[in-house]
Amino acid sequence: MYSAQLGALGIKAYLAVPAIPSIITEWSALIPLVAHLAHYGENNRMVGELALDGHLSVGLFPKLGYLDGLRKLLQDGPDFLDKANAEASYKVWDVNWGSVFTRANGSAISILTEYALRKHRPPIQMPENFRLHSESARENISSAHPAPFPELAATPSFRRHQNLHVISMSRKNHASSIRGAILLLILSRTGKTLYYLVLLGLAVVFCLLGAFGTAAVVLTGLMSKLVCRTLHVERPSGYLMNNEKHDACMLSAVHENAQTWYLYVGDRGVIDWMLNKTMLQIPSANRLQMGYFRLAHVLQLSAMTFVAAQKSIDGVCLLVLLALTYSFQYLFGGYPKARKWLQAEQVSIHGQTFRFSGRTPMIGAVHALSQARNSEWMETLVTPCPRIRAWLNGLNPSLKPMNPQDLGALSSSDRSWVILNIYMATEAEKLIRRELKRGQATESLYVKGDS
Repeated sequence: MYSAQLGALGIKAYLAVPAIPSIITEWSALIPLVAHLAHYGENNRMVGELALDGHLSVGLFPKLGYLDGLRKLLQDGPDFLDKANAEASYKVWDVNWGSVFTRANGSAISILTEYALRKHRPPIQMPENFRLHSESARENISSAHPAPFPELAATPSFRRHQNLHVISMSRKNHASSIRGAILLLILSRTGKTLYYLVLLGLAVVFCLLGAFGTAAVVLTGLMSKLVCRTLHVERPSGYLMNNEKHDACMLSAVHENAQTWYLYVGDRGVIDWMLNKTMLQIPSANRLQMGYFRLAHVLQLSAMTFVAAQKSIDGVCLLVLLALTYSFQYLFGGYPKARKWLQAEQVSIHGQTFRFSGRTPMIGAVHALSQARNSEWMETLVTPCPRIRAWLNGLNPSLKPMNPQDLGALSSSDRSWVILNIYMATEAEKLIRRELKRGQATESLYVKGDS
């Protein structure tokens, strides 16, 4: 017979346990199981975390399928990485070189992007229209458009707003706070050794309390961590080195017709490795190591479901342990993998969101910001036509001046469209540059802010 104190199996604890209401024991047993079953098969996320860590790692409460995913990674190697990268299906446009490719390193760049945008600043609205009789507007356009100006430029009659998250990455040293110094100490070899001893002690205490399912979860996590330490991972040669003499400017989205875009600018060595080159060399593993992760996957699922069935003090202990784990992560500001990687590689990151009235001015701002000499990178984003060619020439007259004949061959509505979109793109570029300079001057790695 089921008892709230003894559980479904009627197991008596070696240590006295106070009376716990039945609703609490049953509810506590379900929450950790739900957390474990959530987001099954996140191979893309797993590869990203491993790429940032630089070594195989397992949390105390990995999601369902994570341990078996480690086995597949060791067994399939590059093929597993290719499939994991394809899960998110993010495309990248290299604005400077014109190449288009799928993101590498799983969710590594997404983890850093989440950290850069953690403060949820309101988006900066980009300009949408202007009056051409102002002197500043004439000076911006006059060199490219000698024809008489209309009194008012055409305003976009249709708007499909686009959000552009601009992520700037550069190599800078950081002054760590006390919170950051404590986090680095915990992640050191001494800190990890103490952590393993604490886990072992917790497993003994849980057994004395009769929480055998929770003890099994802890021991499985501890063994998985120790096995991961036997697999040595190395960074590829030339890691984070820049083989070009210019900064990166890479645009990314889930597809060509997206409404949310990510622009990565700054140190090319960092950005190119993050988006285009594999940061992780798969270690060689023997059958015993691969077999362990398959077994650990089964043991963890069995332990979690056992706790859900047993309930009683077992469910309460597992819920408390889960709450302590998440509280510990929040105590140090969250985003531990992003913070650790940024600190180790001495990289500074800053993010800001800009809201455009449409895709054309956004692409124009990106093109003007990059100072690219050709527009091959945007061939899949905008359809080439006479007004597009005139617009591109007007974005950067110093590289390729606008031909007056190109404008003369356009209709009046197309000429107004070209003038308006040149203005919106160039003004947006100025705003982005100003915000990037302001962000680089104020960004601090371990300021928790709104995170």
